[in-house]
Amino acid sequence: MKISKILAGMSAAAIVASMAMIPASAAGTKLNVSDDLAKIGRQTQDDLFAVFFNGDESEGAVNKDAISDLGAVYGASFTIKVDNNDWNTIGGGGSINFNSKSGGWNAKDWAGGSWVEDDKPKDTLCYTTEEEGTYVLEYLGDAPVFATTDGDADNYAAVGINNWAADLKGIDVVGMKVLGADGNVLFEAGSNKDKKEVQKKPVAEESSSGADSTPSGTDSKKDDSKKDDKSSAAATSTAATSTAATSSKSGTTTTATSSAAASDNVAATGATAGLALAGVALAGAAIVISKRK
Repeated sequence: MKISKILAGMSAAAIVASMAMIPASAAGTKLNVSDDLAKIGRQTQDDLFAVFFNGDESEGAVNKDAISDLGAVYGASFTIKVDNNDWNTIGGGGSINFNSKSGGWNAKDWAGGSWVEDDKPKDTLCYTTEEEGTYVLEYLGDAPVFATTDGDADNYAAVGINNWAADLKGIDVVGMKVLGADGNVLFEAGSNKDKKEVQKKPVAEESSSGADSTPSGTDSKKDDSKKDDKSSAAATSTAATSTAATSSKSGTTTTATSSAAASDNVAATGATAGLALAGVALAGAAIVISKRK
């Protein structure tokens, strides 16, 4: 009985220790919204910015009649500026959001810099531009993101951007577009840049074995463009996971943040360390048993 109690106690301690290794979530780095965009949108929290095309004007700016048919909206893009060194070593991620009475919270994940994973492509693509440190995040779907009923006076419809990365120096949101079925622009504001090619994931320097370190681009059913031939050397990614899960609802207007794990690698590292601790704890229990014989 005593041995059983010792084993049970040590196992419980190992489980608690392993759970402690999983990092707690935190708010993402602040989105610095340009003045021209700030005038037509709302920033209810630091890591979330949205532009409303229908809704209650008493709660903030609403761009009524800016889009004649909300049922024709298939996507959106945001032009952002970042510190390129942070982008390529720390990485970033978040979502482009379509918030409405009919569809609720509809988030399309994006990833940039060292967070890009070739085997886990996102619906929202991160394109490079001619300007260093400036990128275009774009989602273009196969179906409308809003229902035609969202144009009714009692409903709301908003297009927004969310950021999960907590360690970046900052993300400047400088432009946005609302897109139609063919990628045609239904609404545009701010300083948008022309997208060039899908961003490549930075790679470390070639190993001494001379293994090929050329990265492969993020696949997309919407983009068959030629991949960028340039590869940038980057330090080991240390991106911390940051989950935004705040929801605010007032009247007919809802604003929330997407809840998602930003980096599988961080969680995996925590789990591995937890298992190692569990092994140490159980080994300690075995020593105790051996001494009691």
